[in-house]
Amino acid sequence: MARKELNIFGISFLDLLSGALGAVLILFIIIPKITVEQQEAIEQLEQLHVQAGDLNDLLEQARNSIPITLYEQIEAQMEELQHTINGLNRHVQQMQARVTTLERENRRLQEELEEAQRQLEEARRELAQRQAQERNISEGKIFGTDAKLGVVCTWSENIDVDLYVKNLSTDEVCCYNHSHTPFGTLMEDVQSRRGADDNRYEVIYQKEIVPGKYLIYVNIYRKASLDHARSATVTGFVVLFPGSSRQQKIDFRQIYLTVPGQDVNVGTLEVTNTNIYLIP
Repeated sequence: MARKELNIFGISFLDLLSGALGAVLILFIIIPKITVEQQEAIEQLEQLHVQAGDLNDLLEQARNSIPITLYEQIEAQMEELQHTINGLNRHVQQMQARVTTLERENRRLQEELEEAQRQLEEARRELAQRQAQERNISEGKIFGTDAKLGVVCTWSENIDVDLYVKNLSTDEVCCYNHSHTPFGTLMEDVQSRRGADDNRYEVIYQKEIVPGKYLIYVNIYRKASLDHARSATVTGFVVLFPGSSRQQKIDFRQIYLTVPGQDVNVGTLEVTNTNIYLIP
């Protein structure tokens, strides 16, 4: 019998190869090709998986290489440290909040301080202006006399008001009918007003300081005309060293005069070489 020849490339095998080749062609056509960057990313991801696995292996080896009790102690210490760290973080947050509050408070206090300094500066300017005005007024009231002490009496009504200064050690009085004394001089006896702009005053002054105690009083002239006003509101002041840096000034209390010839006490004036004191 003749031997039959073996053919490895039978019809069935060829059909199988054709099907596999077609499947490969379909995959290349339908599925997009992977770029170089994507391929590198996949390789890096695979390496990370490998490194993660290696790290887990190292942790597992560490767990297995030391006694379980020691590992648990270390784990407990780590938990305690983590708890401490958490507490410190909370404390830091509280301190940061406190610092923020203090910074706001500091800004508020700084603003208040600046406002207080501004008000103080304004008060100083106002005080300087008032002092300058008082010096100017005092100097104007007795200007031209070179006086070192002046007792000034002012009123606005059209009536004859008289100013008196009595030396308590000698009982001598300086006034309209005795205008020159050893301790003082009356500048002018104002008997009436010449108009609304007449702002004259009476002043008894000392060109040189004469220390002592003096009684100051005022009245409406006892023979005042009934055609004039019957009352007067009197003010005034005592000034030492007028218009100078050493000026001292004391205002009178306001006095209301209604009865002619009735003396009204202003106060007792004590004069030294450097100071004045007025006792109502």
